[in-house]
Amino acid sequence: MKVKIIILVLTFGFISCKSERKPESIKSNSKDSNTKTNAVLNKKPVEQKQTINDTIERFFPLEKETIKTDTLIRNLDIQISIIQNSLDSYVVNEFDSDGVKNIHKYRDFEHQLIIKKGTKVLIDTIFKKEKFVQNAGQQLIDISRFHGYSFNKVKDEQIELFGVISKPEGDDWTFAFQHFFDVNTGKFEIKKSVDDEI
Repeated sequence: MKVKIIILVLTFGFISCKSERKPESIKSNSKDSNTKTNAVLNKKPVEQKQTINDTIERFFPLEKETIKTDTLIRNLDIQISIIQNSLDSYVVNEFDSDGVKNIHKYRDFEHQLIIKKGTKVLIDTIFKKEKFVQNAGQQLIDISRFHGYSFNKVKDEQIELFGVISKPEGDDWTFAFQHFFDVNTGKFEIKKSVDDEI
């Protein structure tokens, strides 16, 4: 019985010593794959160098999107809808960082404004930044996007809307404006915003 136990212990010891043997490098037909495998087995870090030709391109927002905002003013029976649509046109900002060229593409927007009084449509129009070139200037229009347009208030039969056209990436170059729509005449008036928060 003791002999059987000794043989059994020796067999397990031999098998466990054999399984602790270091694995050989995995061979592959691909040179890159073999290099990475050896680096992992040898626990050496793989250096990845980026050249000046490397480029990172980002879109803001990533996909085209549509955002709709509805406002109902019950006492005047007025409904205001603003539909913001992303366009295929971009404002591009390029810069280099650690030898990598970064290209940020900011999608431009158009804003559809629909105003109804009861069942009657008072206005259904689309605004793009080019509409405001006389107010903002061509230079700003060329490097900016029309990213904000919203309802503000109604006073004396005038609907006040608020718009923002600005250069992306934290630049202070902005044209913020109040856009007034006269319910009786159907005409628009633009005033540059003097709000200190902008």
